[in-house]
Amino acid sequence: MFRRDLLAKVSLLEQEEISYLKDRAEDGKDFCYIPVPEARFIVLWPKDADTMPQGELLEKIRVTASRILDKMRDEKIFKTTVVDHSWQSAEGVSAFMEGLYLGAYRFDTFKKEKKEKFSFNLESDTLDAKALGRIEDVCKEVNRSKYLIDLPFSALNAKQLGEWAEKDAEDLGIKVEVWPYAKIEKAGMGGLLGVNQGSVDKATFTEMRYKPAKAVNKKPIVLVGKGIVFDAGGMNIKTGSYMDDMKTDMAGAALAMGIIRAAARLRLPLYIVALLPATDNRLNGNALVCGDVITMYDGTTVEITNTDAEGRLLLADAVAYATAEYSPMLTVSMATLTGAASRALGSQGIAAMQQGADQYVDALLQSGERVHERLCFFPMWKEYDKELDSDVADIKNCGNGPAGMITAAKFVQYFAKETPFLHLDVAGVEFLHKKDAYRGPGATAFGIRMVLDFLQKLC
Repeated sequence: MFRRDLLAKVSLLEQEEISYLKDRAEDGKDFCYIPVPEARFIVLWPKDADTMPQGELLEKIRVTASRILDKMRDEKIFKTTVVDHSWQSAEGVSAFMEGLYLGAYRFDTFKKEKKEKFSFNLESDTLDAKALGRIEDVCKEVNRSKYLIDLPFSALNAKQLGEWAEKDAEDLGIKVEVWPYAKIEKAGMGGLLGVNQGSVDKATFTEMRYKPAKAVNKKPIVLVGKGIVFDAGGMNIKTGSYMDDMKTDMAGAALAMGIIRAAARLRLPLYIVALLPATDNRLNGNALVCGDVITMYDGTTVEITNTDAEGRLLLADAVAYATAEYSPMLTVSMATLTGAASRALGSQGIAAMQQGADQYVDALLQSGERVHERLCFFPMWKEYDKELDSDVADIKNCGNGPAGMITAAKFVQYFAKETPFLHLDVAGVEFLHKKDAYRGPGATAFGIRMVLDFLQKLC
């Protein structure tokens, strides 16, 4: 990696090579990579790199890395050493390595012909081995979460999701409890149990706790991830092709799991809890129907007006449990929750909402820009409350149509009471049918790096 404006000073290149690079460098307004002999690629930084907004610059670096990776695939080059002579910040080199690690992921578990795995080394004047290890740790957990999201329902039911949460967690310093079904019943988690009525498989509730000895927060940050391992819609069955990608409806749980595991790998001095309520949403003779009234963990009664608005029922039970058991400093719910979020932002960002968490908004937005996992905050005005009014219960599970991502968040927030609450609706960003630089095709685990960046700021 070289800066165009400093090429003449590079002692590692012959003058002929420098002239060749200058001729191939186009107009110098953007990053470019130039293939040279011996299966090498030279990356040239733009002249105006120092004046670019940081988030834009880092994303351009990641995208450039992913383009080189595509070329390497074409030429069947699977081992490479990145030599950094950019004289830029360590963040730039970090972003380049992120682009490689994240772009290298491919899901081929069920293919006869397996794709060859990439191997990367780094020689850098700006990034040491310890810093590179931290990048690898984060990308490892992002790619692990992608893998879980990509797995079909036949390989990842609610029980298996709990087993994935348990894998090597103890080695990371995370305590995991997968509740037996009887404990869920005894706790009275009517939302989770209600959705599970239509399934032949038992629901699970997984509790992950990471509490380092010198945690800076006495009250935990609680991550609640929606674990609908397959969503057929229940009695409000999905039609047409809307069911095709519903193996991904547990993405929120995969994100929460990935975040707490990455935080533990990085040894962040934060007390973090991840709660993963899980079931599939299918239909049989015992399935919930519209008009049913269920009783939630905290005693709230809920009228069911749409059985395809099921994820919020799981989240609500888990949030109510977190509120009562942990009194969190911040509760974060994560879910592929609404089509409204996807329609509003497409695949470009997370629909975010918050109540009582104003002090975290700027930091979250900055983290989103820095790692290019951006958020757009929507309001949680009290006028939306009436959308959930019920004539027969304390609250109903679905609004009347407009502002669907907001009313869904309102429903979940109801159970957080006065706890600072952040909701991330990731419906539009978690699965791509077409490759987008280092993301996709398939699962993206979009949001893990953003939340981790935010958590590191809290430290």
